Amino acid sequence: MPALEPMPSYKVRVLRLDPTLAELRIEFADLPADVEVRGRLIGPCCPGSSTVEVAYQLRKQSGSAAIYKVLIPEPVFWTADRPCVYEGPVEFRRDGEVVGSIAISVGIRTTAA
Repeated sequence: MPALEPMPSYKVRVLRLDPTLAELRIEFADLPADVEVRGRLIGPCCPGSSTVEVAYQLRKQSGSAAIYKVLIPEPVFWTADRPCVYEGPVEFRRDGEVVGSIAISVGIRTTAA
């Protein structure tokens, strides 16, 4: 099966953010309708710190093949002193076969008022 060209790009939007839950929306641009997305974010990963990393699955949103949601309970926020990120592999599949993959990296941070 031919590889997916070009690889879809992605955009992350924070839908909800508080100390108890981060709800992220991941939207893939130029994703063909017949391509399925499978992936997860793993984290938090913080350079120089020991953390327990957990996998959070991407979940397809009804009504769109290109929009996925990730729920991260008790997120660890990104700061300049502690740049924690959530990273993970994403596969694109057509008829059950992998036709491409990308890696996603997301730092979740709050903004000062």
